[in-house]
Formats: sequence, structure tokens, C-alpha cells
Amino acid sequence: MISVKKYTVLFIAYFFGAAFCWAQKNETTINVLKLVNFYDGYAKPVNEPTPDGLIRLGNTKYMRKLNDAEKQMVGNELSIKLTVKAGCDNYDRIGRVTLYKTPKGKSFDDAGVEQFELMRIMTPFMYRTRKPDNIPYIADIKQVAGLFKDKSSDIWMMTEIFGTTGAGQKEVVGCDGSLLTFTVSVDLITGKGKNQNNDKLYSLFSYYAMDGKDTTDGYNAKAATFSLKEDVKSAQLYLISSGHGAGEGGEEYNWREHMIYLDGKEYARQEMSQNCAPYEIYNTQPNGIYFGNIAKERRSWCPGAPVPTRVINLGPLKAGQHSIKVTVPEAKLLQTTSNYNMSAYVVAQ
Repeated sequence: MISVKKYTVLFIAYFFGAAFCWAQKNETTINVLKLVNFYDGYAKPVNEPTPDGLIRLGNTKYMRKLNDAEKQMVGNELSIKLTVKAGCDNYDRIGRVTLYKTPKGKSFDDAGVEQFELMRIMTPFMYRTRKPDNIPYIADIKQVAGLFKDKSSDIWMMTEIFGTTGAGQKEVVGCDGSLLTFTVSVDLITGKGKNQNNDKLYSLFSYYAMDGKDTTDGYNAKAATFSLKEDVKSAQLYLISSGHGAGEGGEEYNWREHMIYLDGKEYARQEMSQNCAPYEIYNTQPNGIYFGNIAKERRSWCPGAPVPTRVINLGPLKAGQHSIKVTVPEAKLLQTTSNYNMSAYVVAQ
């Protein structure tokens, strides 16, 4: 078993408004979304027009298929930038960008789709007439660059940020009657890089809501299998998890240790703790989280911050079927009507 107290668990590097360390003049930017409006998730579906090629799945969710030319632009270096501009939702909300890989010519909702959550974020408590009024979230995602080079598949990008203007209409100047929550842009920023990316990716589960009701894989647990056609020298587990439940004792206010099992044996333990202090500046609406000494208030996620993607080194693996199970044994889910939203996939080198 690997203990996080003795070994370093790798983290994806998130940079807030900073330049990429590998940035060069040969960078290419692919606009997935450009200044797209998101609307109240509790309201009736809006009828506002959308740009060509963009599918509105609801007031809070959009889908776009990348064309072949865009796929060919992707090099071995790849980052994603999600920019959220304040509208009339002045509370913290959850958002995500997920890649859908489908067989060539198939739709994103057909059988055989593989999902890889690339980024999860929490919006800050934003008041749109105060600065900063837009937040850039940036993440290195070069581990998925190889997916874009598969000519036998299509790549779809889904962006979701749930929000509501129920409070903002009353509390924010100029928002009376407005359903606009946020204005969002998503960019893929890519470069050639030195190393060829031939990694194989295996989707395990995407945005699974662990709520304590499903005990198929055990108490507060989610499991999945994947099969390797040949031995691999190194494999990594990419895991995103955030606790939600704002009632008394809810998981929003806790950071629970996650236990990872590989092939039935406990392999690693990961604490889901995050320091919120660096993100206080983005919270321009007074709230009950950023007050006093926020550095002492460790949480599993922070308003205005990305939810960290944890990367656990699985080491070399033999050909054949393998299993991954993630558990949160101390979480009180049923008692507090809470859940953990989890995404996981394996990258084999």
C-alpha cells in the first residue's frame, strides 16, 4: 500500500491566470466555446440562438463536436482554459468540462461513448459590477492528447455550469428578471512538444454521484475494471472528487480520506483537502465562507478554485483485466443527504 504520508502523490498543475510553462510562439488555440451565455437551471429552457455547431442540452449545458481540422491541430502538449464571466448568479456553483470519445460518425449519446472529465471548477461568489468579474481556470491535460489523434473516433466537448438567478435577481444591481447566470469561454491551447504521446486511456466512471444508496461495490464505494492488451511500464489513475451537501454536518464542509484499491488490495490513501486562501480575491460577493482567517478553514473544494485532479501512480501493470475501487469510508452520505461526485480514468504508458 502507498501512504500519502510517505510518498508524494502527483497533482495536475493548475495555474490561475498564469502563462503555461511550455508556452512558445507556435501555440495554437482552439475555441470550443466563445462567450456563450448560460442560464438559470431551474427556469424553462430558453430559446436564444446558439452559434453554428453548438448544441444546447439545457440552460446549463452545451455540447460541441470538434471537426477533423481542429483535431489535427492538437499536438503533444495540451492545456484547457475555462473562463467564467459573472452574470446574475452571485453564489458558488459547480462546473465541468468533459471529453466524449465516440466511434467515428456516432453521436455523443450513442452506445460506446467514453467520457473523460478534463476539468471541474467551483465558481466564486461573484458580484458582476465588482472586479475581478471573470475567472480563468487553466489545467494541463496533455495526458489526453492522444485521443485527438485517433482517426477512427470523434471528439465531443461538453461544458456544464449549473446556476440559478433566484437570489441574484434580488441582490445584484441590474439583474431584476434576468436568467443569465454566467458567460463562458472554453479554449484548448496546444503545442508540438518534444515527446510523442502514445498513451492509452481507459475510462472508468465520469461524474458518478456516490450518495450511499448504491452498495453494489460496498459501503461508500465505486469500482470499475479495465483490460490491458499488453504489459505496460507505467500507469496512472486520474481522479476528481468533490463532496457536496450543505445541510448540517454535510460533506461540503468536510475533507474525507479516499481509499484506492487496485485489484482488490488497498493501494493508496488520498486526503481531499484544499487551502482556500489563494482564491479569496475572486469572491467579490460577501459570503459565509471567506471570513476571518480562511487559511485555517481547510475544505474539500473552494469557491473560485478548480477542484484538484489527483494523479496516483499505479506503477507497471501486466496484460489482462484490472480493477480500481474508490471508497470514502468516513463520509456520512445518507444521514446528511450528501454525495461525492467522482470521475476516474487510467492512463497507461
